[in-house]
Amino acid sequence: MLARLWCVMLSPQTILVVDDDELLARMVAELLRGEGYHVWAAWDGLQGYSSYYQHQTQTVVTDIDMPELDGFEMMRCIRAINPCARAIYMSGAPEQYRRTLVTEAQDFGAGVLRKPFEGIELLKLIPSFASEKIKPGSYKYEWLPDQKKFVWKEEAV
Repeated sequence: MLARLWCVMLSPQTILVVDDDELLARMVAELLRGEGYHVWAAWDGLQGYSSYYQHQTQTVVTDIDMPELDGFEMMRCIRAINPCARAIYMSGAPEQYRRTLVTEAQDFGAGVLRKPFEGIELLKLIPSFASEKIKPGSYKYEWLPDQKKFVWKEEAV
């Protein structure tokens, strides 16, 4: 008998921020710390993976286009440790990654932020990641071409 896999997440108060723009990563980390989250930061995908290996945060806020490992490759490595690791991807051009982002959203409940973004946009996404048990695929992103953006939708399970 195959049991349904439900992922028990770590503390919803832990976040890893990964961006090769060190200033942006520091600013995002400080914003989140100011909201009471425990935050670690890394400057590329390889450092991000190493940091995740040490801290195993609930949420990873990551740039997509980075040296060493891009955000998608880094999350594949992280999911080898925790298949239910959640990601919020940041990009100045998310449209060029649309297909992968939609798959990430459908399979893992990933979020997307278009750079530049307001801090409040990130803070609105974080609570949607805070539930104790998450079934992969219970969230999805839908691309709205007329609005040229992704819209987050929770599916009934």
